[in-house]
Amino acid sequence: MLIKKIDLVYAQINGFSTVTTSGVEHKKVLPYLSVVQATKGNYDISLGNGAVHNTGKAGFFVAPAGLWQTIVHNGEKENGRMTCRWAFLKVKINDAYYLDDLYRFPVILPEEVKKEMNLVFNRLFEAESKVDQYICYYQIIKLLLSVGTKKEGSLPSSVVSAIEYMENNYKEKIAIKDVAARVNLSPSHFFNVFKKEMGISPISYLNHYRLSLAVEFLIRTSFSISEIANLVGICDSIYFNKIFRKAYQVSPSEYRKTYQTKAE
Repeated sequence: MLIKKIDLVYAQINGFSTVTTSGVEHKKVLPYLSVVQATKGNYDISLGNGAVHNTGKAGFFVAPAGLWQTIVHNGEKENGRMTCRWAFLKVKINDAYYLDDLYRFPVILPEEVKKEMNLVFNRLFEAESKVDQYICYYQIIKLLLSVGTKKEGSLPSSVVSAIEYMENNYKEKIAIKDVAARVNLSPSHFFNVFKKEMGISPISYLNHYRLSLAVEFLIRTSFSISEIANLVGICDSIYFNKIFRKAYQVSPSEYRKTYQTKAE
C-alpha cells in the first residue's frame, strides 16, 4: 500500500521510577501502539502466545494495540531501581487503517534503531511545546516504519468499527448486542469474528481499554478510586478493583502508590 497520509489520532507520554516493582508481572491489553523503554532495569515481554524477549540495557519494546502483553519488571541488581518511559500512539494511514493493523514490528528494537529512538525520546520528554512533541512523534513513526514489515491482510471493517464505537462510548453501558447492531452482525457472529481477530472477547477489550484510561487517572490525578471507576465507565467499584487486580496483579491504590512518581 502506498502511504499518502499519516495522521496522529492520539499520543501520550508518561513514565515512572520506583524500587518496588522488581519481578512484578502485568498481563494487559492496551488500545494503543506502545513504544516502551526501560532506562534503568529491564523488561521481559511476550506478546500473545509468543516467545519471551528481554529489552536489555536501555532497550525498547514495541507492542501493537489490542494484543495481550505479559510484562515482567526487572529492577537493577544493585538497588532494585526500575525506571521507564513510554509513548502511546494511535496512527491512522490514508484515513482508513491503523499503523499496527498494516505493519508488524519487532518486539525489541534492533541496536541501531534503539540508539536513534533513545535520542528521539530524549527530545520528546524534554520538549517544551506541542509542536516539538509532534515532530518527535512523527520521528518515532518514521523509525518504526524503517523496521516494520507489511502484513498480508488488515482487520475486517466490522472489527475496526466496533473498536471505534467502544472507545468513543466507553463511559456508557455497552453490551455485545449493542456493538453487534452497530456493525450489522448477529451477536454470536460478531463475538466470534472479534475474538478470532483480536484474541479476546469484545467486552474484555472494552474493559482493558477502560483500565488503560484508569491507569492514567491513577498516575496523573488525585481522584478517588471510585471516582476513577465511574470516569471510565465502570460504576461498580468492587468489580473495578477485581478486574484491575487481575490485569495488574495489584490493587488500584497499590498501583498508584508505586507508579505515581514520574520517570527521572
